[in-house]
Order: sequence, then C-alpha cells, then structure tokens
Amino acid sequence: MNLTLLVENNPEIVNFYKLNLLTWLDLETVVKKKSFEALEFLTTPLAKEIKLIIVRAKIENEQSAKILIERVDQLKLKIPIIVIGGGDYAPYPQVSNSLDIKNLIKTSAAALKITAKEMSTKVVPDFFPIPITFFQMIKKPVCEVYGLEAQTGSYKLEFSHGQDLDQATIKTLISLGIKNFYVKKLNRLEFVNNLTSEIVSKLELEDLSEDEKITATNQNIELLTNKVLSIGINEDTIRLAKKNIESLRKNVKMNPGLSKLLDQLYRNKTSYLFLHTQIISFVAIHIIKNMEWGSPEQEEKICFAALFHDIYLENDQQAKVHSSNELRQAGFTDEKKNLVERHAQMASELVAKFPRAPLGADQIIRQHHGQLNGIGFSEHHGAVLSPPAMVFVLAEEFTKLLLKQNQENVDKFEIIRELKERFPTSRFSKMIEKLDTLLV
Repeated sequence: MNLTLLVENNPEIVNFYKLNLLTWLDLETVVKKKSFEALEFLTTPLAKEIKLIIVRAKIENEQSAKILIERVDQLKLKIPIIVIGGGDYAPYPQVSNSLDIKNLIKTSAAALKITAKEMSTKVVPDFFPIPITFFQMIKKPVCEVYGLEAQTGSYKLEFSHGQDLDQATIKTLISLGIKNFYVKKLNRLEFVNNLTSEIVSKLELEDLSEDEKITATNQNIELLTNKVLSIGINEDTIRLAKKNIESLRKNVKMNPGLSKLLDQLYRNKTSYLFLHTQIISFVAIHIIKNMEWGSPEQEEKICFAALFHDIYLENDQQAKVHSSNELRQAGFTDEKKNLVERHAQMASELVAKFPRAPLGADQIIRQHHGQLNGIGFSEHHGAVLSPPAMVFVLAEEFTKLLLKQNQENVDKFEIIRELKERFPTSRFSKMIEKLDTLLV
C-alpha cells in the first residue's frame, strides 16, 4: 500500500486531492486536520507506508508546515514533503495555489521519482475503480457507471450516462461495505475531470486566496458551460451561474488595476474563454460606473452577459473570431461557420429562458457583435444598439486588442486610439472617453 499523508482541514480540497492522487499516482490518502494529529500518526506502525506528505502552510492560526517539517527532520524520516501555500520552506517544494492540480501532480510525481513516461504508460484496468463515496457529490454521471458482482467477478451497469443518481441506494451500498463503483478506462479521465470540477464548485470562495479564486472561477465557468449544454437549465445550473457572476464582479473589485488582474489570469494559466470573459467584465464595469445610467444592477447584467455570450462556442479559435473576414479566413467547416455566425442569437435565446436572468441580458448577448438579430458580424455598427450592448461591444473590442499586445507592456492609449477609429459615432465616443480613467 502506498499512502500520502495529507494535512488539510478543508473537506472539499481533501476530496479534490484524494481523487486526483489516486487517479494519477495510485496513492491512497490519510487525512489529518492539524499538524499534531499528523505527528501522532507518524508514530504508528502504519506510518511506514507513507510515501509522501502534503501539508498546507498554515491551517487557521497554526504554522502547520513549519511544525511538521521540524518534527520530521528531528525524527530523521526520509519522507518527501510538499507545502501548499505561500512562505519560505526551501528546500521543500511548494505549490502556492492549492487548486493547481496539474502542478501538484507533477510535483508529487517528481518527489516520488515517477517519470512522465511511467505515468503515461501506466497499465489501467478495463474497469477503473472510483471510491463510492465520491458519487455522493454528484447528481448525474457523465458516463456509464458499473458495480462489481462479488460472486461472479463480472461488472453490471448501475447508472447510465446522465441518469439521476439514487443517493439512498448509494448510502445503502456504503453501509453494506461496498467500496467502489467502476467506469470504463476510456471514460476515467472525463469522469475524474468532471468530478474534480464538481468538487471545486462546492468551495466557498471566501476561504480561498486570490489566485485560488481565479482558478476556481475558471473551473466553475467550464463546469457551468458543460452542464447547461448537456442537461439544460435547472436549480443546479442557476446556482452555479449566480456564483460565477458574483465571482467575476469580486475579481474586478479585488483588482483596481488591469495589469494586476492580467498577471493573475496568466499566472494561473486560465483558459482563453475565461480570460476573455473576465477582462470584458472588468472593462465593461469600469465604463458603466462612469455612465449616468450606471448602477449595480447594470454591472450584474453585464457580467451575466459576459458569462453566457460565447457559451455555444467550442474552442478558442472560434472565440477569437470577431468579424466576417476573420470567419472567412478561419477555415471552418460550413457547420462550424454557421455555429459561429449564429452563436449570439443561440445564446440570447437560451438566456431568455433562464429564470431570474437580469432584464435585458438576452438583448446584450444578441447584439454583442453589432447585429440586432444576433446573426453574423457588423462591420460598421450603424445599428441602433442598446446602451448596455454598446458598452459590451466596446469592452469586447478592447479585450481583443489588449490580448494582442505584449502582456508586460500594455498600451491603453493605443487601444483607445484604435477604438475611436473603429467606433467614430458620438454615442460610442462618449463611452470611449470613460476609458481614459481606466487604471492599467
């Protein structure tokens, strides 16, 4: 048995690590909430099975990593230690962002001297075991789920793809001592990635660092997109949408300057779609705050529109298309070209059905490429767009131009100059003037 000793008091992060350490490195996890509990465990016979220690730098008021490192050194235990969080713990490796699972797995593998080749060539059983307790965290599986017949050793289908999980049945099976359900090996990464996102979505953002909030919001938006497109609008997706909108606004408030926000987004390797969404929210909120008709309700509306405006687009290449000419040059199939041309209309129709969506959010989305009907791209923006839609159009164009610049040398005034050339009408000019005071 290969064990990891994890010192962490957040139950969602515990589950996050347990699932991924098991999936990627075949490590079972022993969890302790405080360093003194971990030190007690290290005196037990089972401690000889510990191959790795992962400890949060600080837990509440306790210097957990410092205490644990000093004691492990005193006992002369040859166990690799990884510290989660900030501070100086050299020579022990650190993962500053607890939700950066790729970095954690990479760092853990290095500590255990497991190579990337060994990980990629690992033999995986045809039916991959997932601890049954993880199924209490999800409502619908993204693939077929199987149980193991103890007498015959065969696998039987327990839950179909997208079927509601019967939590009473799962609870009964746990009480009977059933340890695992199983997914086919070709589905295991899709299942684990989805379950990982579900776990992250349950985190309270107030308990996270600024970097962790960025990572969590990125994952939550990807999860929302997958859920809305696969199962539609329900209480779960409504809750997640509200949480994401609040997070987008809080990320803006935490970063009065655009450069700091950009640095966080790039440092945490967020997806292009999230980067795009968050910067649009930042710029649009700045304009709205300086308009006579601006209000917190308008800010919420613009963040809602930013969250859903590209929901039907499938990849970054599609999201980077902002004109008919760019679409012609993209080399898409007719089907994908039609998707890009109509995505604003499709997203607005979706939002129009969304319970408690801010009034007018569907109109912003429909007009966000300058066309009143949401189909195609306007070259001149001569149509009579609503004022919030105009703000969104400007914020999206600002974001497009910004992301083309060198991250280290953002030239706000060059962007403003280009905006004035592209949007010369007086209605747009009044809004572009508000960007003079945007902090970079």
